[in-house]
Amino acid sequence: MRNRIGAAVVGFAATGAVLTAGPASADMHWTKADASGYSAQAQRAGLTAKQAEALQQKVDRHLAKVPDSRQTGPNTIAFPGGKVVVEVPGGQYSGALRSPYSDCRFEFCGGEDSGTAYSWDQCRKYDVRHMSGPGFWWNSQIDRMRVHMYGAQGERIYTTPNAYSEDKSANWSPVYWIKTCIPAK
Repeated sequence: MRNRIGAAVVGFAATGAVLTAGPASADMHWTKADASGYSAQAQRAGLTAKQAEALQQKVDRHLAKVPDSRQTGPNTIAFPGGKVVVEVPGGQYSGALRSPYSDCRFEFCGGEDSGTAYSWDQCRKYDVRHMSGPGFWWNSQIDRMRVHMYGAQGERIYTTPNAYSEDKSANWSPVYWIKTCIPAK
């Protein structure tokens, strides 16, 4: 883990990104200068200035909803134990623009019908109260693992089938938390 953090710091330094420390926190927060850099990357990848602005607004909405998250690319966000890939206006994926549906390997992924996909890649409990309505999930964890989904009172309301499994018509509204890496029965 330490090597990955070191590589990330070197990578950020090479891009000239400005990092600031938050109050009483070691977390990194991005400045508007970073957002304009991501907008420029999106435009170099084929988006118009208007599309890049719309994409950044979508990213900003997800950053506000997902605890401890930070933008890592024109349409990507990282949070402790996972990532978010935001759908690009017009569905143009090339260069720095990643498809929400291309990165779900050996983890649990899901999203709302808005086209934004979340992936959770650590064995732990996650807060997903920011998600609601119709969507999907894919369970591609290793060793036939399952996922428990919990409701508002912390009660288990659903357990996914063993990996690999999926639900293309999931309802996220009653799900408040998920716990990954549940051993298969």
